[in-house]
Amino acid sequence: MIKNKKILKGLDHSQYEHPFDQKALRALQRTPGVDLVGNFITKHTIEKIYTVQYTGSNLKVTSENYPEIFEYLQYACQILDLPKVPDLYIQWGYGINAFTVGSENPIIVLNSGLIDLCEDDEIMFIIGHECGHIKSNHMLYHMMAQVINMAIDSIPFGSIAAAPLQYALYYWDRMSEFTADRAGLLCCQKPTAVMKGLVKMAGLPIKEYQNIKVEGFIEQAKTFKALDYDAMNKIIKFISIADSSHPWTVMRAAELLNWLQSGEPKQIIG
Repeated sequence: MIKNKKILKGLDHSQYEHPFDQKALRALQRTPGVDLVGNFITKHTIEKIYTVQYTGSNLKVTSENYPEIFEYLQYACQILDLPKVPDLYIQWGYGINAFTVGSENPIIVLNSGLIDLCEDDEIMFIIGHECGHIKSNHMLYHMMAQVINMAIDSIPFGSIAAAPLQYALYYWDRMSEFTADRAGLLCCQKPTAVMKGLVKMAGLPIKEYQNIKVEGFIEQAKTFKALDYDAMNKIIKFISIADSSHPWTVMRAAELLNWLQSGEPKQIIG
């Protein structure tokens, strides 16, 4: 099992937040309608709907029933200095995936495939990623993105009225993933394991798990990042993911590589 990782006592999310996240959040907070949606979520206790949805069907993990799985979460919270351990659930699914719902009392949901297909340090990266969202107080805005989508579907001409807020939320949502990836890296503390986890998420067949070529994936990430110097490629990238909540997996790897090369992770871990 997992062991021998540096406990980052006193870690503050401002120490590792991605500048794209911070800039996008400032723009989002200036977007008309953002306070209205936030107040709606609070007033109508939207969080309870998500809580019922995900806790009513999935398997709750505790230190009593599945202690080995629970240990991943407990250790991740300890490393990142997250004072309250969130509830943990597992849903059936063989994609390597996890997500967090709720703001006041967030819960983390893991796909069962994540536990079966990933090694310990890869699991720590992904769970650390979700804990990073909680530590950076991302969850209210994540819920806002979900609520605005429901509103657009139910209100005539809602897509036109809500477009500025919708795209501001989507853009920030993608940028927040870069911050959460940094938290996952600080939690895992093994860059090679992080890249292996991203390779698997990118689509590596199970039959090739014994032949993972991390170096090739890193080279692909560097090549992808180099495309940013071409203005047309930037436009293509924006259009392709304008309504997506996650940046491309290779783009995430490229941003993590930049951060590693800056030396900041090493300084934080000490």
